[in-house]
Amino acid sequence: MAIQKLPKEAPNTPGVYIFRRGKIAIYVGKAENLKKRLASYFRKNAGAKIESLREEATRIEWVELSSDIEALIKESELIKKYRPKYNVLMRDDKNYFYVGITRGEFPKIFITHQPAKFQIPNSKFQIKSKFKIQNKDVRLKAHKLTTEFIGPFTSGSALYQTLRILRRIFPYCTCKELHRRPCLNAEIGRCLGCCCLQDGAQDKMCALRYQEHIKNIRAVLQGRKKTLLGELKRAMRNVAKKEEFERAAELQKQIEGIENIFLHRAFLDPALAKKRRDHDWRKIERTIQTLFGTLRRIRRAEGYDVSNISGVEATGSMIVFVDGAPSKNNYRKFKIKTVHQISDVDMHREVIMRRFNHPEWGIPDLLLIDGGKPQLNAALQALQMRKVKGVLLAGLAKREEELFLPARRDPIRLDSLPPHTMHFFKHVRDESHRFAKKYHHKLREISYREKSKN
Repeated sequence: MAIQKLPKEAPNTPGVYIFRRGKIAIYVGKAENLKKRLASYFRKNAGAKIESLREEATRIEWVELSSDIEALIKESELIKKYRPKYNVLMRDDKNYFYVGITRGEFPKIFITHQPAKFQIPNSKFQIKSKFKIQNKDVRLKAHKLTTEFIGPFTSGSALYQTLRILRRIFPYCTCKELHRRPCLNAEIGRCLGCCCLQDGAQDKMCALRYQEHIKNIRAVLQGRKKTLLGELKRAMRNVAKKEEFERAAELQKQIEGIENIFLHRAFLDPALAKKRRDHDWRKIERTIQTLFGTLRRIRRAEGYDVSNISGVEATGSMIVFVDGAPSKNNYRKFKIKTVHQISDVDMHREVIMRRFNHPEWGIPDLLLIDGGKPQLNAALQALQMRKVKGVLLAGLAKREEELFLPARRDPIRLDSLPPHTMHFFKHVRDESHRFAKKYHHKLREISYREKSKN
C-alpha cells in the first residue's frame, strides 16, 4: 500500500532515510533535518518522479545520526549497498561526486564527477580504473595512474568541507609541482612538507606517515570510524608506553579531530550551530572566570604569537575570538621593527605595546600569549607601560601544554581543564601561530624574490 502521509515520529535530527517497497530499498537520501526533509515528499506538486516514488514505496525507514558529515558518509554507504532504483532515475550519474585517491608514494586526493566512462557494479561502488586524469585541479603528469574512487556522494559542497576538515587532522599534499623548500601549507600544518619537495622521497619516515594519513582519510570516507578510532587509540597507548610523548600527543589530537568531525553541524544548520556554540561558550566563560577569580563577562579574547627564523623577517600576530568564535575581520599582523636579535620575549613586548596604540580596535577582556612565564611577564610589562588595566592575561606554553597566570606560581596543565575550555585555549594558540607563520612566510617569499632580482 502506498504511503499517504509523513510518519509523525520522524525526528528533527540529521540522518539518512530509505524508501522501501517491501524489503527492497528504492531510494536513499540524507537530511539535515529528517522531519522537514521527509515532509517535502508529501507536498502538493512535488513533481512526477517524487509522486511515483511515494506511490511505489510501502514504508519509510530512517537512521538518526549526529552530524551532516556522518549522514553524507552513511548515505554513500547505503547507495553503494542497495543501488536503489530511484537514486538512478532521479539523479544522473554525472551529478554524483567521487573522491579520487591516486597511487604512488605521495598520493593526491581530489573531488570529481566520474572522470572516466565506466559502469558501476551493483555490489561495489569503489572502483579502480586506469585512465589519464584530465581534472584541471589535479594537473598530474600525463601518464596513466591507477586511481581509487570512493563514492558516490550526493553533495559536492559537503564533501569539499569534509575534506577540508580531514586535512587539518591528517595533512596531505595539494601542490601542483615540486619545490626546493617546504611550501606554505607545510608551514601552517596542512602538509607534511616532504611530499612536494624535490628530494622528499628520501625521507622514508615522512613518506610512511603520509601513507598513514591517506589510509586514515580513506577509512573515514568509507564509514570505518570505529575501526580507525580503535587503531589510533591502540597506537597512542603503545607510543606512550615507549615514552614517545610528542607522538602520543599527535595521535590524541587526531583522535579528538575525528570525534569532532562527527559532531560537526555548522554547515547543516547555522541557527542550531550558533545556539550550540553560544551554550558551549558560556561553559568555557564560567571556567575562565573561575580560573581568574572574577565575575566579569568575557566576550573578546585575543591571541598573540611571533614567528621568525634566527630573528630574520620576524612577525607577530593578533587573532580575535568573540563569544568563542573567530572574528577574522579583526585579525592584525605586525612586522617586528625594534627587535633585531633572537628574542621571542622582546618581540611579544613590542607587539603588545603596538597593539595598544590602537584603542579604536577595542579593548579585549582576555589576552592569551603563546609562551610561558617570560613571555607572560613581557606582555604584563607592555600593559603596564601602556597603562592598560582590567585585561585578563595568560600564557600558553605549547611544549608542556600548560597555562600560566600572573597570580599563580605554578602553571595549570591544559588537560586538567574541562574539554571545551582546553580545546578553546588550544584553538586560540594554534590559530595565532598559523597566522603569524603565514605572514612570516609571505615576507620571506618577498625577500627571496627581491634578492633573486638583484
